[in-house]
Amino acid sequence: MAELAGGFPVYSIPAEVDLRVPSENDRPSRPPPGYIALSVEYFRAGLRLPLHPFLRRALTWLNVALAQLNANAYRILVGCFILWVKNFAVELPFRAFQNLYRMKSTPSSAGSYYFQGFKGTFVAKCPDSDKQFKHLWFYAGGRWLHGHLARNELPRSERVHVVFRNGYVWTRAPYIPETTRDMVTGLQNLAEHERDQRTLLD
Repeated sequence: MAELAGGFPVYSIPAEVDLRVPSENDRPSRPPPGYIALSVEYFRAGLRLPLHPFLRRALTWLNVALAQLNANAYRILVGCFILWVKNFAVELPFRAFQNLYRMKSTPSSAGSYYFQGFKGTFVAKCPDSDKQFKHLWFYAGGRWLHGHLARNELPRSERVHVVFRNGYVWTRAPYIPETTRDMVTGLQNLAEHERDQRTLLD
């Protein structure tokens, strides 16, 4: 937690977010009331608190809690969001994202999920190994999620789950209109340095 405390200016964690070190018997799958589990690695991957509305909608749509995704999943979500907004000036539709990646469960870790590209890597230069996130986790309470809004004041599409759930997985890219498919193809044809997650997250 010393790293987190020292990282406040970098990660912009609001003072009203209460950070709590888990005890030996605590588990990320079922946080205490009012808290959620997350990892230090998520902040290195581009996540910030309170959560951006796009990430709130993405997590709700994927039917997972924050700590069920690995850190690379957040690099991918944030990277795709930035690329889409930068090139098309609108928010990334989830069906378009589903044509870039599919979500898969991690066989060795019950309740954990990751993203796999349909046509190889789209968001480039993500770390090859992404296991540290499981060990550097903690609880966040207070205004960790919605800023000045209470959870029940948000639309249901943004009420992020806290307890682990069965995520929504898909094996095939869903249908999208031709115009959206052209947009997806246009991003896939970008040079690798334009899709580099290090540049995007900076």
